[in-house]
Amino acid sequence: MLGVGAAVTLAAWTDSEWVWGGGSGDGDNIGTSQFDVQQNVWDGVGGTANFVDREAIPGGQLRFQPNATALTPGDTITAAMQLRTANGSDAAEVSLQGAVTNGSDADLFTAMTYAAYEDVSQADCQAQITGGGTVLVPPGSPLSQPGAATFTLAANAGWTMDLCFVLSLPADASDALQGLQVSPAWDFTADSV
Repeated sequence: MLGVGAAVTLAAWTDSEWVWGGGSGDGDNIGTSQFDVQQNVWDGVGGTANFVDREAIPGGQLRFQPNATALTPGDTITAAMQLRTANGSDAAEVSLQGAVTNGSDADLFTAMTYAAYEDVSQADCQAQITGGGTVLVPPGSPLSQPGAATFTLAANAGWTMDLCFVLSLPADASDALQGLQVSPAWDFTADSV
């Protein structure tokens, strides 16, 4: 019989099991993927390819030619660029947003038109040969018009998208546009897929 104030100790085996959340491989941690799109505006040494991130306005300078600084009514100028995902990145679905003024003279920004094409090489873009490309923005569009469709970039720098911008000063441009300047800035918005 136990008296008041007596203590009883019960002996028992104790065990505990821990688990941790990991990936599908042995010892892998759970983690996130990487996502990064890079641009090439042909500004490497000697005009070579130079894939880098430029995520803030104004971004990389498209080098329009010929005579981009001395347009007259009816002139058309072109600039080539490329997009790709970075090494180790997921694939991307990309859309072209309409241009913002970026310090442009408003009247000239409104008067100019553009087109954008995918799958047009740098050489063909400079020669204004855009017939083999897919139209992202139809000719004669205002600079603020976004692309009509999206395009996909392969994962892990697996494929490069050639792009061609074509800007035009309409033949009926007003004399009031003389001496003005534009520097439209376009944004490519990308989502991982």
